[in-house]
Amino acid sequence: MSLSKHLNPDPDAASTPLPADHAWLRMSAALSAHIPPIAGREDLLVVIEPGAGNGAPACFIRERATVEIDGTYLGIDPRSVDPHDPDAREKYPVAWGLLVHEAAHSQHTRWEFGTGPARVAEAAALLEESRIETAQLRRRPGDRRWLRAAVTRILLDDIPTTDDPWAAAASAALVLARVDAGVIDPDEAEQLRRAVARILRPTLLKTLTSIWRDAHQVPDDDTDAMLALGRRWCDTLGVDPDTPPPPPGTGQAGSGNGHSGAGQGSGGSPGGGGVLRKAAASVVGAVAVHDAEAAQAAAAAAARAQQRAQQRKAEADQQKRSQDAAGAVFDGDGGTGGGGGASTNGNPLVRTQPSRHRTREPGDDERAAARKLARALREAAYREPTDAVTTSVTPPGRLVTRAALAADAQRAAGQIPTSQPWRRTERRRVPQPPIHVGIVADVSPSVETFAGPIASAAWITAQATAWAGGTSATVTFGQYVTAVTRPGQPPDRVRLFGKEGNTQGFPLAVDALDAALGLADPRGGARLLVVVSDGEFTSAEITEGQKRLDRLVRAGCGLLWLGPPNSRPLKDAHATILGNPGDAGRLIARAAATALRDT
Repeated sequence: MSLSKHLNPDPDAASTPLPADHAWLRMSAALSAHIPPIAGREDLLVVIEPGAGNGAPACFIRERATVEIDGTYLGIDPRSVDPHDPDAREKYPVAWGLLVHEAAHSQHTRWEFGTGPARVAEAAALLEESRIETAQLRRRPGDRRWLRAAVTRILLDDIPTTDDPWAAAASAALVLARVDAGVIDPDEAEQLRRAVARILRPTLLKTLTSIWRDAHQVPDDDTDAMLALGRRWCDTLGVDPDTPPPPPGTGQAGSGNGHSGAGQGSGGSPGGGGVLRKAAASVVGAVAVHDAEAAQAAAAAAARAQQRAQQRKAEADQQKRSQDAAGAVFDGDGGTGGGGGASTNGNPLVRTQPSRHRTREPGDDERAAARKLARALREAAYREPTDAVTTSVTPPGRLVTRAALAADAQRAAGQIPTSQPWRRTERRRVPQPPIHVGIVADVSPSVETFAGPIASAAWITAQATAWAGGTSATVTFGQYVTAVTRPGQPPDRVRLFGKEGNTQGFPLAVDALDAALGLADPRGGARLLVVVSDGEFTSAEITEGQKRLDRLVRAGCGLLWLGPPNSRPLKDAHATILGNPGDAGRLIARAAATALRDT
């Protein structure tokens, strides 16, 4: 293990040639453009291609201000990704994590890295790995995602193959110190922590922990402090700082010189069975699993956010369409006068010239139905007063004995009384919700024989809503969409609808009423849409009309569909066969009561 491979401080290091392959050259240029905010400096060059990194997954050549990354860790063909797309880095998180790690070296390893006795320098290099990541996360907490991704691929390369005390300490510095740095979660490293504690003993591990925590606070340019911590590391493990490291496969120097914490633990022989590497592999696996779960959760959250954004945009677009429809339908004068004609405002479905129509006086049964419906609306909208219980230290109210005794005890103890022994109940009136009712009446040829009940139901609903203190509006659709009554202007007489030669405009009629009455506004009180039709629409009208009704249902608007026998109402509407005016009042009252109760 040689962590010095991660950083090359050699002043005579050779210049790194740029990749000859165009795809890798393009990727190198893109990463060079991305690294300044990560490293906090503008002078870095990034070279990524297979075989780069001086034998390590990545390295920082300090004297050349160059970061090299072995392209094999990209994991994908550089030709298959746009390196300038911020979202694309999710496809190569390990390579991006290596970039972040080396950027942290470039910004925070400013002391004389690699100086001092060999064992001291080695210990300081171990401490430096978590120190720079701690400093990086202080500057850029969001880089944790990428540092963890790099850990899942490169950590095992740095873990010793032996199970002696020095190897256990090195493993602790590489893994447990990253827990304190905030890169790895404590539960992910628990198995390695137990393995290290068995080899080093808990007291020695506690001492080493204090050393790397001190290292996390060392300034970037303090060489003396880092070398002093490296020497402390050696002294704690009983290793002579001036003795060269043993060759691979032999025991560590000083591993049995009398320091109680450095004795061999279970599996702690120099040529042990790889306990540390197995424990480190569990860390890598846990990090990978947790990051995969986090990535799935993030993807799901992003999908939900995108869906909400699309829904907001769709709602804004629909509101705009509804406002345009209300302006076209209600701002003209298609509800009065004589004559007839299509729109001149750009919407051929809207009648802007007044249509010919006849009216009649409402009958006694219609007036009775309207009065019945008005009473039902008022009763449904009525809200019982609420009882609010308040307490105080002085009258009026009813004296609560227990609270009064508590107040006396507080006074006797020399305390300011906090007990409030007087209690009274106040009845508070609840404001009644406003009532908004929209009526959509079908005047197409298919309902010619049902024209009388349609006209009667429209008058009953509009008049009863006005008598109940609410607001209504009526729109017809057939060949044209026509405003019969505008919001707040109930008809005195029953409007007799003439037969029109087509069936179209139902979605437009609903849009107009929605904007005029606020039917899709959950804050708009009690809202009800009454559709009087047989439901014989074109397929396009059915599709678009159903979208409108679904939106109103989601917003809490009640839907009532009144039609002749064999009607085909759209979904989500309470459908009822309408026969006589008395039925209209009763059925509409029931639907209105349900809508008011839901809001």
